[in-house]
Amino acid sequence: MEQTDSISARSLQYFVIAKRWRADLDFFKIESSFLRQLLDRYISRLQDSDHIRQLNASGKLLDKLESLEVDDLLAGQLNQLELMAEDIIPEDSESLAATQVKLEHFMSSLVKEFRAAKEQIYRLVLSVSAPLSQEASA
Repeated sequence: MEQTDSISARSLQYFVIAKRWRADLDFFKIESSFLRQLLDRYISRLQDSDHIRQLNASGKLLDKLESLEVDDLLAGQLNQLELMAEDIIPEDSESLAATQVKLEHFMSSLVKEFRAAKEQIYRLVLSVSAPLSQEASA
């Protein structure tokens, strides 16, 4: 985005927020991969039915989070803002605002659900790794 004088302060604000969300999504993808590796590492210790149920629930939650279609919506919003800033297309504040509201809802839900998934996975891994560390120290 080279020139920002041609768009309104509101559109510039949308752009800054959308860029932050893009960074958040990229981080969630990295962290989601790490959480999957963590589950894979401890899967052999998760053999009872309660652990398997929790493991399946955690995996489904990660799948759901990874399949959210916010990525395309966010990319479209950023592209539109960049084109407006470069005076390639006229500013469409109504469209921007409507998309921004959708994105805000998606991102808010994503952060909430991702935190829940992360907590669930950490609790699951800790439940099987704590007995092992106790055995090692004994």
